[in-house]
Amino acid sequence: MAASKAKKTAAKGEAATPPSPLDVLGIDEVCDRLVGGESQTAIAQSAGVHVATLCRWLAADPQRSARAREARLASAASFADLAAQKLEDARDPFELAKARELASHFRWKASKANPREYGEKLEIDQKTTVTDLTEEQLDAKLARLLEAGRET
Repeated sequence: MAASKAKKTAAKGEAATPPSPLDVLGIDEVCDRLVGGESQTAIAQSAGVHVATLCRWLAADPQRSARAREARLASAASFADLAAQKLEDARDPFELAKARELASHFRWKASKANPREYGEKLEIDQKTTVTDLTEEQLDAKLARLLEAGRET
């Protein structure tokens, strides 16, 4: 898209605007790297831009934004895989201790990237008491609620 704009301005005799480094990198590459577990900061640095520029570039186009969001969700699986890999690769007690810390960090990152799949499971304990009310009691309660609604 940026390249076609540059061609049009060059045809008009105006100075061509070079495409942004992020347009050159492309959303496919950004998403592939996000899925692989690379941080937005690292992606921005490799493109030679600030991470805020990358965030604005992603947010500027709803399709890019949606694709990046899906890539971040998918990155949770990469973090979970990295956690398992670090534990499997440990060869001695020191490496195992380090691998446990890294695995814990990768599991935490997975829980933040995709809380529905990798987040803490919440347990809700609820007690509900149902009482049978007579028609007169229901009518009286309804009248009180309606009266309270009129007063506000």
